Amino acid sequence: MPTILIIEDNENIRIEVSEFFKRNNFQTICTANIKDIVSFVHKADAILLDINLEEEDGFCICKKVREISGIPILFVTGRESETDELKAMASGGDDYIRKPYSLPILLAKVRRMIERNKNHTEEFVLGDASLNVIKSQLKLGEELLELSKNEMKLLSCLFLNKNRIISQDEFIEFLWENKLYVDENIFNVNLSRLRKRLTSIGYPDFIETVPKAGYRIRRKDTI
Repeated sequence: MPTILIIEDNENIRIEVSEFFKRNNFQTICTANIKDIVSFVHKADAILLDINLEEEDGFCICKKVREISGIPILFVTGRESETDELKAMASGGDDYIRKPYSLPILLAKVRRMIERNKNHTEEFVLGDASLNVIKSQLKLGEELLELSKNEMKLLSCLFLNKNRIISQDEFIEFLWENKLYVDENIFNVNLSRLRKRLTSIGYPDFIETVPKAGYRIRRKDTI
């Protein structure tokens, strides 16, 4: 039985949504306490995340979750701005729904996210490096790196194109199509953060910059 984590500060909505999901064969975890969220993430199969929360907005929470998990996240908001939808996806969200919403449609979206996550079974391998898409993990030799969603997408692009150099424009186009809405600055920030994490486990040159050309994975035998 799948479990959904409902992050909503309106108690009436929390109860209504929780009871609806329980009637449809889900287990639910409900909270509005920001401090509890990280401890609940690994117990859930998907997150229903309101943007307008009292302590901290949903965008910030999503970014924190993405530092530790690739769990599917569905944003919920009463706002009408398209900017919010872009921000939701840029912060790591998988889908978006506006209030007032239909509960059956909400359920269908959550089920689709969970099913898509289950069926995504690819594991990319290159030498002593392997990228597990389901677990959001990169294994390099004996080292294991837990990946955020943004890091996962950056590395997926590199592994999918492991035999060639990827230009920055190609990289950004790939990330845009895969719901990580980025510009050049956001791309550079995410790439720099990932490189720092790779350096921390002894692989500073895993992602190679080819001057005036782009990026590629540097194979172990060329380091």
